[in-house]
Amino acid sequence: MSHRPNRTRRIAMRLMLAALLPVFGASASIAAETFPKRPVKIIVQTAAGSSIDVAARILAESLSRKWGQQAFVFNQPGAGGAVAARALASAPADGETLLLAASSIFVALPLLQPAQAASIDAFVPVAFVGEQPMAVAVGADQPAKTFADLLATTRATKGGLNCAVSTRGGLSHLSAESLKAAAGVDMNFIHYPGTAQALSDVIGGRVPMVVDSLSAFVGPAAGKQIRILAVASAGRLKKFPDIPTAAETLPGFEATAWLALVAPPGTPAAIAQQVGRDVDAILADPGFVARLEDVGTFARPIKANDLPGFIKAQREKWLPVVQKYGVAQ
Repeated sequence: MSHRPNRTRRIAMRLMLAALLPVFGASASIAAETFPKRPVKIIVQTAAGSSIDVAARILAESLSRKWGQQAFVFNQPGAGGAVAARALASAPADGETLLLAASSIFVALPLLQPAQAASIDAFVPVAFVGEQPMAVAVGADQPAKTFADLLATTRATKGGLNCAVSTRGGLSHLSAESLKAAAGVDMNFIHYPGTAQALSDVIGGRVPMVVDSLSAFVGPAAGKQIRILAVASAGRLKKFPDIPTAAETLPGFEATAWLALVAPPGTPAAIAQQVGRDVDAILADPGFVARLEDVGTFARPIKANDLPGFIKAQREKWLPVVQKYGVAQ
């Protein structure tokens, strides 16, 4: 009995598949060349008016001009970034839904919400956008004029001062916990769902101090509603040279949040790389960088291929703090 017809069909099938492979490989490239075909949604994990939201809107405006297609911000606050992370994880992997993720999504959320760890690890890195140094501020009516004054007041206050921070496990909270330990002082942390609510109580004199990103304080400080006493950057910032670093009072203390643009799991590499190149081109524009710096966000060149290693190092840095203070009791 001859098997030649079957053998012939198998050979024909192999040849056909081989011919189609370049077509399939080219499809991702073609998709990247025509990206985006529709408006692009950029999810943020905080409410409108927050420091992350402001940076996202500046980025969206520049991407809209570059693409000739609208990029818009979609606020998904809640559960320390878990709501936003779930929204991205369930989005189509076409690059038309992105997340401007704050560092807490990668650093703390996988430990605080273990069920989301796998999907967060599967997010496709697109671009590193910038850093947001943490800072310490007080209401304008508070007596402390310097960071050293504030620490002295805290030490002299039985039970310590109340301090406004973000939701448990956010970088604001973790930075404040680190500050408390480094200074050897007592503080009572009051958690808020958003920066706006925290600042409202500080400005209104109901809470004396707040720890959050510098970018959240720039506007209220310009309006004389709060005083920024220290920034937790490695050195004084050229944009804000009059703000002392926390390390000038507490040597070695540093705490910085950061923002990275990521895509849903399974997003084709060609699309992720195209968006990454577009963001990198925008970040090379001095005008764009200046706009970010005006609101306390500082561009830093990190290639998308280096992002996984950077995120891993950041997780390791914050792991002891998250384990000690981040999980609700």
